[in-house]
Amino acid sequence: MAPMIDMVFLLLVFFMCVSSLARLDKGVEVELPQSHESEVPSEVSDRGIVSVEGDGSVYLGGERVELEVLKTRLGGAIETNPRLQIVVRADGTAPFLEIRKVLKACAEVGAYEVIYATYEASG
Repeated sequence: MAPMIDMVFLLLVFFMCVSSLARLDKGVEVELPQSHESEVPSEVSDRGIVSVEGDGSVYLGGERVELEVLKTRLGGAIETNPRLQIVVRADGTAPFLEIRKVLKACAEVGAYEVIYATYEASG
């Protein structure tokens, strides 16, 4: 019985750590736009998260960055991991001009796949 209790506690600690890491990696909370074409990804490894707030502020993970810093960091990350996918999480009220700058920066550093995050629209 004692080994079983130990195993349960280990699993509990493991899931608590994993869930907190998943929340930290998400970065900034933004109100994503809705889309009828939205799909839930089956594979979530090798992803970098870039967020654009409604006022046009850009975040890499949870840290606010300027566009040049974003390019430098993404470029280094892509050199380290060429399969890195970039997820752009833009607030629904963010000006498209700011989103376009982020998408262009991703293309300039060689991101092979940029994913634009949306919520699945109901109905």
